[in-house]
Amino acid sequence: AGNYPVGQVDEQGHWKGDDATTGKVIEGDKNVTYIYKLKEEPAQPKGNVYVHYKDTEGNTIKPSVTDEKAQPVGKDYDTVVDNRPQEIEFQGKTYELVPAGNYPVGQVDEQGHWKGDDATTGKVIEGDKNVTYIYKLKEEPTQPKGEVIITYVDENGKELQKPRQDTPNSPYDTPYDTTEEGEKPNTIKTPDGKTYKIVPKGDYPVGKVDGDGHLESSDPIKGKVEKPKSVITYVYKEVKEEPSKPKGEVIITYVDENGKEIQKPRQDTPNSPYDTPYDTTEEGEKPNTIKTPDGKTYKIVPKGDYPVGKVDGDGHLESSDPIKGKVEKPKSVITYVYKEVKEEPSTPTGNVYVHYVDEFGNTLKNSVTDEYAQPVGKYYDTVIDNRPNTIITPDGKIYVLVPAGNYAVGKVDVDGHLTTTDSATGQVIKGDKNVTYVYKLVKTPTPNVPVDPTPEKPVDPTPNKPVDPTPEKPVDPTPNKPVDPTPVNPTPEQPAKPAPALEQLPNTGEAQSVATGVLGAIAGLAGLATLGRRKKEDEK
Repeated sequence: AGNYPVGQVDEQGHWKGDDATTGKVIEGDKNVTYIYKLKEEPAQPKGNVYVHYKDTEGNTIKPSVTDEKAQPVGKDYDTVVDNRPQEIEFQGKTYELVPAGNYPVGQVDEQGHWKGDDATTGKVIEGDKNVTYIYKLKEEPTQPKGEVIITYVDENGKELQKPRQDTPNSPYDTPYDTTEEGEKPNTIKTPDGKTYKIVPKGDYPVGKVDGDGHLESSDPIKGKVEKPKSVITYVYKEVKEEPSKPKGEVIITYVDENGKEIQKPRQDTPNSPYDTPYDTTEEGEKPNTIKTPDGKTYKIVPKGDYPVGKVDGDGHLESSDPIKGKVEKPKSVITYVYKEVKEEPSTPTGNVYVHYVDEFGNTLKNSVTDEYAQPVGKYYDTVIDNRPNTIITPDGKIYVLVPAGNYAVGKVDVDGHLTTTDSATGQVIKGDKNVTYVYKLVKTPTPNVPVDPTPEKPVDPTPNKPVDPTPEKPVDPTPNKPVDPTPVNPTPEQPAKPAPALEQLPNTGEAQSVATGVLGAIAGLAGLATLGRRKKEDEK
């Protein structure tokens, strides 16, 4: 309760400038207004956790990091797991976490954490927490170093390829393995065009060789660096290359029953040595259906004789190469045969629109859609669905359906239906039907009595169909297709602009009751007027 820019508000949140929140219905309208204000949600407190890195003298050796940023109060954090490196590189030097103890910077616990600030783990608080880890300069002991070299020789010890460094100058005990990819090739091609293959186990002029092609007198093929230079040797022998095999390719073609190509050929197997297996039935190579750029659809043919030739059960032209096999000639061509299939035409649909005019063809309310995109032949009934007995326009005028007769707009039947438009009931056709009902004015607004310009809106018979709620401005149900919003002689081929039936009452029988009530009131007023005239005549 209080006084606001909108006016005085009582303890119910009710604006005192209009009707009471409870009471009795009166003839006409009552309006009750409740006043609201924006509810402001309280901000949830948040906090941050920062981690710092210093040496034993308190000098920063690494930029601080954010472990938690603007997180809710109470959230768990753990800088030990997330942001506590064991070593830090700074200005070319390596620093490591200090053990627990007392240092110039202060007391440090067993986690290398300076006790002068916040805990290494815990929960976020509102504001900041700071965690600091302390490091000391790491002293590297001087270690001897060595390298590992691989050499490649023939059976007589002649070098075939330049030595390869497996492990560069590294501390003793560094592991090495000379059998990794590229370090022990099975075959070596020399610049003079010769080919060498690693030798099997045996004795050779160069010495004894084990099952890895490794010269046993050289260092082990795997191990750890343990001297300044370790040399591992692999032994090879020359092999004579066999003459290259002839090669061929496999192509798949796709034709119709007359042999006309319907799709570009596909290469199943590129240029490959003879005896290379191929299979043209794999996924994507033998489609059951092909759609051509001109919109036609082709389906693989069943077994039979066709103009192009005899076709087997795989849709394969028997006179072409086998669908599976091995490459055995420069070019193998496998042909699959298809025939055109006609696609079923889509079911035609149509629309039915209803319009409302007065005796002179003036639009009284927005047109409505009785049927939209429905199958041809479906039954429609605009009399039951979309023919209100009474229309109240936004300016308060009351119109009722006209009786059968001839009017300025044209001939009207007993349903109030303009006979020059499509029938009030019937079947949907391909395209549009337009039905028009005609009304006449029976009451105009009483002067000095305000009329509610926004009469209650009935439910649109076409749910989920957006429409323009502005009176006198129908919406076209078929975009980019303009129509005349005030059809005097509507053309069935021209779609009307459907819109919400602003004055239409729900199909519950209430429309008839309302119309009867209105007409009764009008008849009563007419009776009073007649009595008044008679009284004046008697007085004369």
